[in-house]
Amino acid sequence: MKSGYGSENNNFQLLKCPWCGTQLTVEHGKGNWGYFYESHPKHFYYQCPQDGCRFHSSEIPVMVIDEELYKNPPTLLIGTVDKFAMMTWKEDVNKFFGADGQHRGPELIIQDELHLISGPLGSIVGLYETAVDYICNHYGNVKPKIIASTATIRRAKSQCAALYNRDTRQFPPPGIDAEDSYFARNDVIDHGKGKYGRCYVGIMASGKNQVSTEVTTISDLLQLIKILKTLDEVKDTYWTLTGYFNSLKDLGQCESLVADDIKNNLIQFSHRLQTEPRYIYKLRELTSRVKTDELNRIFKELEDIKYHSGEGEKTYPVDIVLSSNMLSVGVDIARLNILLMVNQPKLNSEYIQATSRVGRSYPGLVLTLYNQGRNRDQSYYEQFKTFHESYYRFVEPTGATPFSKPARDRALHAVLVAIMRNIPELAEEKDAGKFRKDTYRDDIKKISDFILQRVREIRNRGSHVHDDIPDVRREIDNFFTDWDNKARIMESESKELVYGNSRLIERGYTQDIPCRLLKPYHQKAKDEMRPWETLTSMRNIDSEVSGRVLIWKEGQK
Repeated sequence: MKSGYGSENNNFQLLKCPWCGTQLTVEHGKGNWGYFYESHPKHFYYQCPQDGCRFHSSEIPVMVIDEELYKNPPTLLIGTVDKFAMMTWKEDVNKFFGADGQHRGPELIIQDELHLISGPLGSIVGLYETAVDYICNHYGNVKPKIIASTATIRRAKSQCAALYNRDTRQFPPPGIDAEDSYFARNDVIDHGKGKYGRCYVGIMASGKNQVSTEVTTISDLLQLIKILKTLDEVKDTYWTLTGYFNSLKDLGQCESLVADDIKNNLIQFSHRLQTEPRYIYKLRELTSRVKTDELNRIFKELEDIKYHSGEGEKTYPVDIVLSSNMLSVGVDIARLNILLMVNQPKLNSEYIQATSRVGRSYPGLVLTLYNQGRNRDQSYYEQFKTFHESYYRFVEPTGATPFSKPARDRALHAVLVAIMRNIPELAEEKDAGKFRKDTYRDDIKKISDFILQRVREIRNRGSHVHDDIPDVRREIDNFFTDWDNKARIMESESKELVYGNSRLIERGYTQDIPCRLLKPYHQKAKDEMRPWETLTSMRNIDSEVSGRVLIWKEGQK
């Protein structure tokens, strides 16, 4: 039986009961367990420890283990596009699309944060969407409706065409009056009615370097909030200062400044004001370096711990939160209302998303610290008012090129394998050796025609697609020819050809397997059959390039 929040390699995804909100933890000696694990047969499930909850004596209908999801596909499946990469490696994924003939395919697909599915990631996702579309139409017998949600995007029609090969309908539609489209109206800031907004402030100190300006700004903000004469409820909404950084290097530098320069500056500033200095007790970090279970604790701490300095026990919430671009997605904490942006982000859409995290329930303050040594920051500072009055106009257009040459080299063969594994005779790991080009000629033709038609339709819908249909056709044929050759060679040598031995990949093994059709991307292995490099994740899709610098000296041969 597993207890607590999970170990380092097994983080629990459900921390509260979705029905009553009770914390799913273990109370030793009372028998109130939040997590259960049975070994025969293997089954992991949740139960609420609250006596009056509907799910105290029955399982909470939430599954988080992949194997159980494959065994019993749920009605609602929540995941990330990163999981698309496993369509090539796992035969059980076809159950989600109704390809096994026993389950229904998806009828509705909802993609949140559409603007993030762009660039190299969007190109790879667009290729895998080809497999999803084909499987749903030809095996699941349903063409799902797709709803994409986004806040900051331009050229959505072109991006949706590249990703989904669908016509786009915008909701809410634009109306006659820009301030009132019936579905949405421009809100008016009215403090008397509890309608607040955000105040943007640009800072660029002249004659001082970036570090000293950063130290002064942070320490002044912290000390001024401490001496603010108001109710504890109001002071609580501004007690926590959030810092946004474009790189982990800048974030780490600020963390060092907090431990030394900022603390000293707080003491000096308090002496000038003749007040008690503020001490920094709690500093938290929201970056990819923090583990998932620790992030959950930080979010809970930010939401639950309030500022209280009156009678009784005094409580102080987190003083400083240092964040990377993780802040711009999914962080919705009402207590965060002061944000310091250190340098202008590279993308205006990122700037809009990050700054919109504050001032949602209370008046928000956004301070952007510009670097006078950067021409781009100077330009934003000089046009500060103009930019912020209409910054949605400056959102960069997103783009995805799923059938460009680099994208095809990376994932086209993976899409073909993912589709072919929905044929019952080729579904299992060991069935790769059963493939023959002549036997499945009709299936190959259907797949090839579908993909080539998709390229044409994407181009007709306005997305930027190179006219390289002959190259796509040739690459499809080359892959199936290579697969056929490897299967025949293995049969002649009385060996077994497998797809990629995904079970060994899951367990972390990387030893040489001589008869694989696929191997994980960048894995160093001396396979006899030279398997195709295939993505197991879309988190790191850019290749690493090793460089060698040669220094030539005059007179040297």
